Amino acid sequence: MPDAQTLAPWLDTVRATAASQFAEAEAPSGVDEVWRYSRIADINLHAYSPVSSDAGSAIDAIGIDGAAATVVIRDGRILSLDRTDALGKATVSSLVDHPDAQTLLNGVRGEAIDAIAHLHDANLGDVIVIDVPRGHHVEAPIVIDVYSDVGGGLTCPHTIVRAANGSGVNVFERRRSGSASQLVVPVVELDAAPDARIGYLVAQQLGANTNSLEHHVAQSDQQAHVICSVAAFGGSYARTRADFRLNGRGASGDLLSAYFGDGSQMLDFRTFQEHNAADTTSNLLFKGAVTGEAQSVYSGLIKVAETAPGTNAFQTNRNLKLSEEAWAYSVPNLEIEQNQVSCSHASTVGEIDEDQRFYLESRGVPTTTAEQLLVSGFFAEVIALMPIDAVKTEMQTIIDDALAADRAAQEG
Repeated sequence: MPDAQTLAPWLDTVRATAASQFAEAEAPSGVDEVWRYSRIADINLHAYSPVSSDAGSAIDAIGIDGAAATVVIRDGRILSLDRTDALGKATVSSLVDHPDAQTLLNGVRGEAIDAIAHLHDANLGDVIVIDVPRGHHVEAPIVIDVYSDVGGGLTCPHTIVRAANGSGVNVFERRRSGSASQLVVPVVELDAAPDARIGYLVAQQLGANTNSLEHHVAQSDQQAHVICSVAAFGGSYARTRADFRLNGRGASGDLLSAYFGDGSQMLDFRTFQEHNAADTTSNLLFKGAVTGEAQSVYSGLIKVAETAPGTNAFQTNRNLKLSEEAWAYSVPNLEIEQNQVSCSHASTVGEIDEDQRFYLESRGVPTTTAEQLLVSGFFAEVIALMPIDAVKTEMQTIIDDALAADRAAQEG
């Protein structure tokens, strides 16, 4: 496919402006609350270079049987885009091929909020746009398979999902990388018009030497519903920030994550549930486990505006420490400017329940098997809520295999 940079001069202007802003911006610092406990100080944002269009990172795509469309992206460029009749009236395209391209790009995210956003905009590759027209429901999932493997490389994937009034779509994005040391800076924008439904799931399976700084932004209009979910397993330092905005009366949505960290990796999550209209509902459920010397960070804020009476907002983060050296940090927060609300937050960090393990062992279940059953059960709740049925078993298997490998290493 042609390089997007040769097709849209206005996009070159966006990149150039952002590059200038990035050069002048201060790098994020751990003294800022939104970056506290992170590893951002260990990442030299200027040490990575955009990957050329002929880099040629290669790996087979992993699709879903019966997918409505499958997009394959390598090194930030669209390698293939296959559509089927299941897509119906919806469209899947490169941004530069969309008639609303200039208003769609960052239409949900808004202006860049920090140096990371400027870095992303300055190095945009091919942007994917999924556009669902009024009243149309795409029954099969749309799949995006992203991969890169260039030493010192920088790639900036960008996905935009727009669902018009009364429409619906589910999108599955698989984000992978090879063994090379590299930086990935993805952005995902989800825009649900009145009565629309969007389900989004990203499986983050990055290589052990990849740093990732990801940003999800979702907005829901009146009576719309959005599910934004993350299954995070890879990366050296992998951070996901999610801004979840409920802007129309009766809007609702779910923020979900299942994550498993091992070795010396850090998985970092920052969420912002913003209730800006009356009678809105958000549910957040993040469950994670860390073993070895891995670390996890969760920091979440429920923010209820004065204009949002009748808000229901819930935030739950549960963490399992599977080794003495593992570390998990969890901080839920509330900022409420309206009295007529129902809001709650909860967080736990603990080890496998000794009573439950003893119960299984007393019935002849080996210790390693008992632990695997308990950890699988711990994650089952959140995986069941994720929007793409076709990959739920795979997500559970990835966790089971990671735990089995960790226990085998400890016993060996």
